[in-house]
Amino acid sequence: MVNRPALYASPGPAHSPACMKRLLPFLLAAGPPALVLLLALAMVVVGAPAGMTATTMATMADMADCTDDTDTTAAAATGTTVTPNDVAVSLARAFAKAGYSRASTAGVLGVIQFESGMNPAQEQIGEPDPMLRGYGLNQWTPRSKIRDWMDANHVSGEDSDADVQIRMLVATAQTDFNNHFLAAVRAEGHEPTDNDLHTWWLKADNPEDAAVAWMAGYGRPYWADRHEKEREQYARSYYDSKELADIDFPAESKPDGKKDAAFPSDTSDTDASCDADADDSSDGDAKYGDVGGAPTNTHDFGWMCATKLKICHAGDMGAPPLDWQAVGDYQCYWYWLARSWLVHDGDVINPHTANGGQLSDWAAGTKGWTRSDEPRPGAGVCFWGGGNNHVAFVEKVDKDPSGWKIMISEGNFNDGGAGLWTSYNARWLTKGEYAAASGNGFFWKDSWKL
Repeated sequence: MVNRPALYASPGPAHSPACMKRLLPFLLAAGPPALVLLLALAMVVVGAPAGMTATTMATMADMADCTDDTDTTAAAATGTTVTPNDVAVSLARAFAKAGYSRASTAGVLGVIQFESGMNPAQEQIGEPDPMLRGYGLNQWTPRSKIRDWMDANHVSGEDSDADVQIRMLVATAQTDFNNHFLAAVRAEGHEPTDNDLHTWWLKADNPEDAAVAWMAGYGRPYWADRHEKEREQYARSYYDSKELADIDFPAESKPDGKKDAAFPSDTSDTDASCDADADDSSDGDAKYGDVGGAPTNTHDFGWMCATKLKICHAGDMGAPPLDWQAVGDYQCYWYWLARSWLVHDGDVINPHTANGGQLSDWAAGTKGWTRSDEPRPGAGVCFWGGGNNHVAFVEKVDKDPSGWKIMISEGNFNDGGAGLWTSYNARWLTKGEYAAASGNGFFWKDSWKL
């Protein structure tokens, strides 16, 4: 790693290939028949890359008499399939929502699968120097690069959080490319679009080219130890997976991307607007996606202290004002206004309806607003069932046997009294549970482009 010119990625994978390279001399010295047993033990100790099949491991054992460790690694990757885990799916959705194509996204996934096995807490194995030791999904080197980015962008959380690292990947996909390895890529016979690695990644029509472009332009590993074919194979496996097929990607990556669109900065001073276009099913149907940023493990509104609204303690109602007169009264209506203001860059008004449960009906008759019976991330959702009814904010929409399920965040969800500082909540509702709670429709402002 000392000679590595990369800024972020490790020279090799955070899993077995780099470590197998160190173990092979000992394994080969053992000789058959102990060799196969030692190989199996090594795979258990080191950890096989995520998705590696038993057949692949057997192939490695069959080739144990080969003295070229690079060939052994390549043979192991041949035919390897990857089953996307939750981190991979979240990353894919984030890049789709940010405006990147399926091929471009699969290229990113292939590189990251090789680097870390989709483990956001993965440390590079075998590197004693912490300043040279890669960490996280992308094996950023040193690890402090993640925290530096978080601090610069006022992002809270842990540097080991997958959501934080995914957000960093989306946000830096436009800024952290360079052409240091352009000549090396061309020497392999590739012809990058416009002689630029970033443009090539954006316009790649296959995951293999996208993987090479991302690896060379963004990851920038130690070139002699890059394991290009393995990254390409992982990218192809992701591209062909059902999980990516279920995500609605744009036909081609947008040249300007949509920086940080997948995770609006509800913990920063640069709140981005929600854009669910990339997860659009079809007009009139539920649209799947994730706004991101709302916590699920707290019950007061202090988590909004780091946002532009500066809601830090009881009595804070949001600055600039949300046109809310009931100061100190944390109603569901107030929360919907505040959350919408944050996610949609202040593009919201107070409709001044009699209660929150009527907002969807108000939207149905108001120019520039839309009401729907199907959910979209970033929309409001109304409930009609006694008292002053209820309104909440749709954070996520996922598929479910009931038809769909939504995660909502809300205010004034409390049995101890109305409008309390401690009345914040987040919860999941299936389509059936939404109906049972007297759901009264979803609504949004047309300019939000949901």
